[in-house]
Amino acid sequence: MKSHRSVAVGATVTPEMVVRIRARELRTYTRTSQFDRVAAQHQFSDSASFDRFVIALLNLGIDYDGLCQAEAAQAVELAGGKLAVLAAKGPRLRLFSAATMVSFTICRSDGRLVWHDVFKNPAAIGTGAIAAEAAARQAIWLAALAREQAGEPAATLRLVMAQSYEITTRRLRHAARTAGLVLELTTSGRRNPAAEQRARRDAVYWSAADLRSLFDTDEESA
Repeated sequence: MKSHRSVAVGATVTPEMVVRIRARELRTYTRTSQFDRVAAQHQFSDSASFDRFVIALLNLGIDYDGLCQAEAAQAVELAGGKLAVLAAKGPRLRLFSAATMVSFTICRSDGRLVWHDVFKNPAAIGTGAIAAEAAARQAIWLAALAREQAGEPAATLRLVMAQSYEITTRRLRHAARTAGLVLELTTSGRRNPAAEQRARRDAVYWSAADLRSLFDTDEESA
């Protein structure tokens, strides 16, 4: 308890500081959800701070990525509450995402525009890769909201990004997993309705859409 308190009162709490102070406790953890809770407690929710947290864990001898892979493999085999099993029985969504340096665009599977708006913090969008990842995160958030409103415990999201910029997919899969989604991530700039509409100037808000329309009802082509 003292180590938790000493982290909380620090002027600037960094991932490295948290891992150093809670090292003994962290070494006892065996599930990614336990590490995820620590990250959430200290608000390491953005991609940069979460990456630093994972690297600090690795320097401590804890392979978070390896544990993720092991859990993903186990989830296929285990029944019950595992996300992969529940998602396999749940609904599917397909969304398209694209971005400029100032805005993001999300379309549903039939190409209809669902959400187009400027980034809340455009100063943080320093590269095309950051913009593409931020747009993908918006799509994940919207899919999770649709899943929650439908009362489904889990769902599968097939997200088609206009450009990937070789983004580390672990961060997006982590965001999807914590939102009750299994993420199938692909990239296609051709015939991507989000890419075709990303230059528009008017805003389109997701709240005007029927989120039930985001779920796929027909067979998808590969």
